[in-house]
Order: sequence, then C-alpha cells, then structure tokens
Amino acid sequence: MHEQFNGCVAMIGSMTQALRAQRVLANAALRAEIVKADSALTRRGCAYALSYSCNQDNNVRTILENAGIRVRGFYGEGDL
Repeated sequence: MHEQFNGCVAMIGSMTQALRAQRVLANAALRAEIVKADSALTRRGCAYALSYSCNQDNNVRTILENAGIRVRGFYGEGDL
C-alpha cells in the first residue's frame, strides 16, 4: 500500500472494501493498487482508495458497480 496516487483513483471507505475491490478488478485482469487517501479528500476521516490507469477508467467504474462495491468518488489525474 502506498500513499501516492498514480493515474486515476476510486475512493473506497474501508481497507476491507478496498481489498475486495482490488480482487474484483484483478479477476477482470485490471491492475489496481490500494493507497491511503488523505482525509482532506474524503471529508470523513481516513479512507482507502484504488489507484489505477486512467485509460481503464470506464472499465473500472463498470466492474465495481456490477460487483456492488460502493465508491465514494472517482478522481482523474487533474482532480488530485
């Protein structure tokens, strides 16, 4: 786990959900790295996020939605 974002980010609440989301994406052959999100971004204390390649943004959104994983927000390279 890192604290630096590379590419796009999907803000997830807990570490457990972030691990589940990472596993779901890995099963779809998409690489994502768990990162600790700054509390200034979440406005709700600490949270975890998945950092992934922005060229996979639509795929990541669709896969996480279909898996029923709640995402607090999606951020692109220019948003962070």
